Amino acid sequence: GVSSYSHMPALRYTDDDAYRMYAFLKSPEGGALGDDQIRILIDEDATKQKITDAMTETFAQAGSNDLIILYFSGHGLQGSFLPIDFDGFNNKLYHDEINQILLQSKAKYKLCIADACHSGSLLAMKSGTAENALSKYYNSLAQAQAGTALIMSSKSSETSLESSGLRQGVFSHFLIRGLKGEADYDSNEVITVKELYAYIAENVKSYTGNRQSPVIKGEYDDLMTVGVIR
Repeated sequence: GVSSYSHMPALRYTDDDAYRMYAFLKSPEGGALGDDQIRILIDEDATKQKITDAMTETFAQAGSNDLIILYFSGHGLQGSFLPIDFDGFNNKLYHDEINQILLQSKAKYKLCIADACHSGSLLAMKSGTAENALSKYYNSLAQAQAGTALIMSSKSSETSLESSGLRQGVFSHFLIRGLKGEADYDSNEVITVKELYAYIAENVKSYTGNRQSPVIKGEYDDLMTVGVIR
């Protein structure tokens, strides 16, 4: 979670969003993950090097029947996420680099979740039009091998919204609610990636008046289990 950028507009709740996701995964209902199974990097800790090191080390522990998850909340630019040490040019975390780390893991299932906020007007000033700059924003991450699902908080032409009423990102709010059980549409106490995405998409679009539409991409099994109700 990155909020206190030096070379991009500061974000209000991205650090809190990451803490809440971490707290959920550490809780009994989120799986009570051990300290060796999860890493949290906030603001000054969320440098490009520390992010890639944490991914490499943590995902290497996964076995062939495991699920690995990368959650990122912060700014994004075309083909990349922006760590805290992004200086306006250097230290982008490219989607291709993330793919390579995911490929190295033995995990059967891989889920990348990104609540990536971007400033359309800022990009428009630098590149002519925001739409052109963002048109291929998500494509590279969706190239990962079968078994990898990518859930992004908004379409490439949209801005991911933060809500002062919720005091967090709208996408991350409904992501955690869905994982806690509200996405279990068939009431079988297992939340699939298809159910999770359907829940997030419906609620985010409704809450934002269709100004934000989450996206899912990749080659994955609709029945990939991403949560179990405990």
